[in-house]
Amino acid sequence: MREVLVIGGTGAQGLPVVKALSSSNQFSVRVLTRDAKSARAQDIAKLPHVSLVEGRQDNQEDLHRAFQGVYGAWVNTDGFTLGEKNELFYGCRAYEIARYQGVQHYVYACTDFALKHANWDENFHWGHNDAKGRVAEYILAQGQDGMKSSVLTTGPYMNMLWDGMFVPTQQPDGTFVWANPAKTGKIPLIALEDIGHYSLWLFNNLPESAGMNLKVATDEVSFADIAAVFTEVTGKKGVHQYMPLEEYLPLAEPFPGALANFAAGPDAVRDDSTMTWRQNFSVWWRYWGEGRAEPRDFTLLNRIHPGRIKSLGEWMKMAHYDGLRKNVLKGPEDLRRAAVSMQNRQTSASA
Repeated sequence: MREVLVIGGTGAQGLPVVKALSSSNQFSVRVLTRDAKSARAQDIAKLPHVSLVEGRQDNQEDLHRAFQGVYGAWVNTDGFTLGEKNELFYGCRAYEIARYQGVQHYVYACTDFALKHANWDENFHWGHNDAKGRVAEYILAQGQDGMKSSVLTTGPYMNMLWDGMFVPTQQPDGTFVWANPAKTGKIPLIALEDIGHYSLWLFNNLPESAGMNLKVATDEVSFADIAAVFTEVTGKKGVHQYMPLEEYLPLAEPFPGALANFAAGPDAVRDDSTMTWRQNFSVWWRYWGEGRAEPRDFTLLNRIHPGRIKSLGEWMKMAHYDGLRKNVLKGPEDLRRAAVSMQNRQTSASA
């Protein structure tokens, strides 16, 4: 059974990949984790054919150890803790180390290269996405001799309607309101439930997937569409309320003056490359909310995954979505915990 290293395997996107590889009975899985004793890591370790290796994705010795002896790799670096500069460095180094260690197929988890798609308009420079976009282009530019490579590009998760920046607020009259800076653009939402299948397909279809950037989505919808579909599926009233960025940001900011990589703690990079939370998410809303993302090829996606979830309404029905917040994603959970910790540090420092 060929072994695949998964970096980011305890995260929202990586977990369904680990589960898909594990249940395929074609691959065993090695998961790199900072803390093998964490609840999420221990849950993963209970899956068939899954082992853990403790280490950090921003430590080159740990990366050498993690890649050693595996057939393939699925890599999703954590840009919200690494920051733009470190994600670019370690994203490239992970690929280079994998080649040195003899990995045969390397799958890189990416998201839309915002700055490039906006024709290098600096108003769309967005550290998290741009770092991943640069790394993906670097990887594919090396060609397919020696080690095959593929890129899996995703947009925002449909599951963020439960947990994250897409959760509506229920009003006293029962109406669910999505109040945010999104305009009328179509956003390529992806249901996490299908990420595992697409990743498994990349590993199992090397003649087609080598050199491919597979850009996936479940549905392309605006926030007006989200509210309308919610009403249609649940019978509850849903509305989208446009809120200018200058009104939204103070309400959503984790704490005043937060940096985009605040989750990394006090030792994170703090230099000219570091964006503030407001800078980062101003572009986040501008890019997605204006529909700047590249349209997805749904004909291709239907061929690759005929049983995929094909619409927002289908996902809402399948997930029994009711508009209420649920803690389902590791990213927001970690960010909420980090925000409390950093706020406490700031309070202590100013006392």
